[in-house]
Amino acid sequence: MTWLQRPHATKIAAVFGLSLLALAASAGELAPAVSASPRLSFAAASSPSRALLAHRAPRAAYPSRARVTDAARYLARRQGTTAFAVVDDEGGLSGTHVHLRFHSASTVKSMLLVAYLQMVASERRPLNGDDRDLLYPMIHSSSNVAATAVLEAVGEDRLDRVAQEAHMRDYVPAGATWGFTEISAADMARFFYIQDSLIPHRYDGYARWLLSTIEAGESWGIPAVARPEFEVFFKGGWLPEVEGLVSQIARLEKPGITFAMAVLTRYDPSMAYGEQTLEGVTAELLGRG
Repeated sequence: MTWLQRPHATKIAAVFGLSLLALAASAGELAPAVSASPRLSFAAASSPSRALLAHRAPRAAYPSRARVTDAARYLARRQGTTAFAVVDDEGGLSGTHVHLRFHSASTVKSMLLVAYLQMVASERRPLNGDDRDLLYPMIHSSSNVAATAVLEAVGEDRLDRVAQEAHMRDYVPAGATWGFTEISAADMARFFYIQDSLIPHRYDGYARWLLSTIEAGESWGIPAVARPEFEVFFKGGWLPEVEGLVSQIARLEKPGITFAMAVLTRYDPSMAYGEQTLEGVTAELLGRG
């Protein structure tokens, strides 16, 4: 089930009462064509320790700056409003328009997953059948009904706390209309890069399983290109009829390399065109362009 089923997109947008065509005017800070930040002060839970790094021969970060530049050039040729961010395996952030705000659509469900697992941990209990009956459809088939129930269970405060823990600077909550939460490529790439460290350890395996086994019909874009070379943990979001939005965030892992990426697009001429954009950026980052 998609975040907005296509036959009902117009009706749902009307209920939310948002003027989606005014999005560009409220866009966040723009980054240069290819920007790079200092290394993040936090590392992925699976990153090597400093002691181990000290004994390794120096090497370039992955993806390389050249590949990020290639991805930026590719994205600049695509229609619509676009942004992407990469947190490389050394913790460096780079990309284009990394702080430009987009509506989250279903990508916020990855944050709701973390908020819910933190809530269960605070109650000092294992996951039960009722928990799984909410979390599995929310992630595996992007159920909107399940996402709304999860938000009602955790409350806006817990979701906001996840954003704070992930050092999101562009996040703007949307309450019950969770699909209109505002996010940026930088925020979501950082979030997926450190996501394991935000999930209580006892539930981390379950969360990783959910985010890596999303149904085949929604596994286009980044996983379609990166698999099987990488194990891909991801979540997509799309509003093709309402604002031509097709976006995806992912964490990619293989032995010795872990990095995260976010590709956000708006005003795509079609869903297929947006999916192709995500695949093209991924191919450039992996050196397959």
